[in-house]
Amino acid sequence: MERLYPNLRVVERLQRACVWRGGICPYHKTYHIEMRYRVPYAVEVFSIMQVQPRVLVLSPILERHPEYDEGPIPHVYFNDSEPDYPFLCLFDPYVPEWTVEDFIAETTVPWTERWLINYEFWLATGEWCGGGRHIDQDEAKRIAAAGSR
Repeated sequence: MERLYPNLRVVERLQRACVWRGGICPYHKTYHIEMRYRVPYAVEVFSIMQVQPRVLVLSPILERHPEYDEGPIPHVYFNDSEPDYPFLCLFDPYVPEWTVEDFIAETTVPWTERWLINYEFWLATGEWCGGGRHIDQDEAKRIAAAGSR
């Protein structure tokens, strides 16, 4: 991470978990992000939804499109503990796009940059051009519950 993204600094490191914070500028704006990741134990039963890196934008706070003030920001997961800071939906957990063996600096950070570029375009036009299939919150909860059995 340090070699590819020197602005993203480790701010917390535990035995199997790490948190990075810093600024990235994928297009016009600089976004201050936080990435959280916990490596699962090899014996844990888990789903990709449960163990994927979690990315949130600390500043500027993500806005809703002016014409869709009541509508949701596309491709985010609700953050129960901090509703103003949703987690970014960066890949489809049903498609083998990411695994626990992948390097976060080579997958998650570039996907975050791409997400932010699409977010800026969505704010300007109202159209999400980032592609993908976003699962709704009920489906995300079902996946998480199934993986914890």
